[in-house]
Amino acid sequence: MPQTEERNHRRRSLRRLLGGALVRFAAKVDPRALRAAVRVAVNAHPGALQAAIRVAAKVDPSALRAAAADLPAPGPPAGRRPDGGCLVCHSPRVSRRKVQYIPNPALRKTVNVCDRCGYVAIDEIGTSHYRVATSVDQLPAPKRIGTTERPGREFQMARMALQILDRKGPQDVLVYGAGRSLDNLHIQRLPRAGTVSIADIMKVRDDAPFIDVNDPGEQRFPVVVASEVVEHFRDPWSDFATMLGLVEPTGLLVCGTNIHNGRPNLERDRYIYYRDHTSYYSPASIRRIATAMGFHVDFRFPDGLGRRKRYILFTRSPGVLDRVSDYFGRVPLAPTEKTFNRLQERVAQSAG
Repeated sequence: MPQTEERNHRRRSLRRLLGGALVRFAAKVDPRALRAAVRVAVNAHPGALQAAIRVAAKVDPSALRAAAADLPAPGPPAGRRPDGGCLVCHSPRVSRRKVQYIPNPALRKTVNVCDRCGYVAIDEIGTSHYRVATSVDQLPAPKRIGTTERPGREFQMARMALQILDRKGPQDVLVYGAGRSLDNLHIQRLPRAGTVSIADIMKVRDDAPFIDVNDPGEQRFPVVVASEVVEHFRDPWSDFATMLGLVEPTGLLVCGTNIHNGRPNLERDRYIYYRDHTSYYSPASIRRIATAMGFHVDFRFPDGLGRRKRYILFTRSPGVLDRVSDYFGRVPLAPTEKTFNRLQERVAQSAG
């Protein structure tokens, strides 16, 4: 190794150790000092950021949000760190290229694919379409969402989570990134459900208690569901820290998104070309984030939603993870709106 390269390597190693040491010291002396420690760690070495979040999760789960609040503000939507590295694992081995969807060549994106953890960042416009909405009518209305007449996917996710926990007494539920879905109304009618709240980046509804994702406060929930949300994350560490910070220590978060197999065929994968989809995860990239934040993670196949769709279940509790395993020992597929529709059809046929 040339002398200059060796010297630079030693400096990087020293900065990494210094950042981690400051974080650990802050956690032992005063957990509230985590914010200052995170700032120093980020400036010292990017790898120290993960150490900061890990310590925050162990010392005080609510400090996850404090750590997230002090992350550097996102820059232009380049899909990479300023140094060109991966947004998840910080590896410099990121391939940036333009792709087009073979079945419809008019659909094109610029992607940043990490060769190490498999995370795919998709370039998007500077401002999220969701942040500029001023009324619920301006938000997308996909078929999966709940309406006043029928429950949607979030309802099925929440009911599954309540059945997995199987606790006495009502359990509060948070629908994270609710958008136009009215599933909170259907969840509220479940016998196991307590108060059902909704969380989003802006308030455009008054039909449930509201959690502002930009300033979520200190409330935490035994059940959190997020359907088709995490693919819109532009800063995965900060955005996941905010969402996971809303989960109780023995709670359960259920996310729904597409997961690729580590070697995505992006020219034939329609998912990345949808509006405002900026993150496409591999199992390794999800597990890296979950582990660093003190969470166990489990991937399950939902009923009737395509081969890449997954429910991702996050929990800090090994006991809850066991309950997840027990549930899917009894139930082959995670329930979705397709499950409900088939049930309705069978009921109608029987009645006929």
